[in-house]
Amino acid sequence: MDNPEERLIVYGTLVPGGIYHFLLADLPGTWEKCVIKGRMGEYGGFKAFQYDAAGPEHPAWLLTSPALPEKFPELDAFEGDPYRRTLIPARAGRGGVLAYIYEGMEID
Repeated sequence: MDNPEERLIVYGTLVPGGIYHFLLADLPGTWEKCVIKGRMGEYGGFKAFQYDAAGPEHPAWLLTSPALPEKFPELDAFEGDPYRRTLIPARAGRGGVLAYIYEGMEID
């Protein structure tokens, strides 16, 4: 649970192979699959997620990188007003972690 600022959960266009993955591809670190709980939908034609501890599980990707804190201002600007960066718990291969995720402010 330590150093959550070095973790980012992605579930849409930023995932490995996603159309905007290039924004994260140059960061040193490790990628692993994880599971998040909440509501998955869409907003403006893109995936949007809202955390809910009692919600269903969804697969996602977890990036752990010491370079993330410096990258967050760029990612915040990229995601814009429809998404907010928040800390949520996730389940990864080694157990529970806290990590940032971009939550959709609205979901269709």
